[in-house]
Amino acid sequence: MSWMSFQEIIEFLNFLYALGMLLEFAAFVKLRIKKPDLHRPYRVPLNTFGVSMLCLPPSLLVILVMVLAAPKTFLISGVIIVLGFCLYPFLTLVKEKQWARFIPEETRPVSGVSSESQLDEEHGDESAASLLP
Repeated sequence: MSWMSFQEIIEFLNFLYALGMLLEFAAFVKLRIKKPDLHRPYRVPLNTFGVSMLCLPPSLLVILVMVLAAPKTFLISGVIIVLGFCLYPFLTLVKEKQWARFIPEETRPVSGVSSESQLDEEHGDESAASLLP
């Protein structure tokens, strides 16, 4: 990205951040639909329609920011996204063939927590444990 101006780099990063925010909003609504009874440390006290309406204004604002981006930003972001989708199967192949060592999630240290059994006792299930620091 050294050939890009500072303004173009910021625009590119904001575009990708906006795309990530849209994915987070979509995941939030989808999780509400698929697993409504999942234990959550924080719960928005709205039904699925209410949650969708809650996510609508920021989603529209984020889409506006994305639409105002320069064509160069669309091109670079598209290339990066396609590259990411293409590299994912390669990464799974590397994992299967054990060409690189990956740290399993269950052995990764969680900052501020002594053990997983303590998390299960405190929070009841693994979904809450993975969300809390």
